[in-house]
Amino acid sequence: MKEVIIKYSKKALKGRNGLNLDEQAIMDALEQDLRETAGKPFGRGWQSLSSLDKQNSMHWHLTYRKVAVWTVEESKDEIKITLCRFEYVGTREKAPY
Repeated sequence: MKEVIIKYSKKALKGRNGLNLDEQAIMDALEQDLRETAGKPFGRGWQSLSSLDKQNSMHWHLTYRKVAVWTVEESKDEIKITLCRFEYVGTREKAPY
């Protein structure tokens, strides 16, 4: 089984900390699913989840106004590690896609 590490860029962490409690709970659930699915929770009931044009980059709408964007990087060595790095958490108007 692969180990999945969740990280945030400074900008994404600031955006996550600015979410209200309900949105933070949704992010917690997303993080858990990313750990269980090695960063790609397709078919797990997440509406508005899709890949972006950039390789291994995904986005998901937490609410109508909030979005999360992350990349998935997999190690190529014997130790199976998947890194999910959130690049952005915030309003969809400013999302980098």
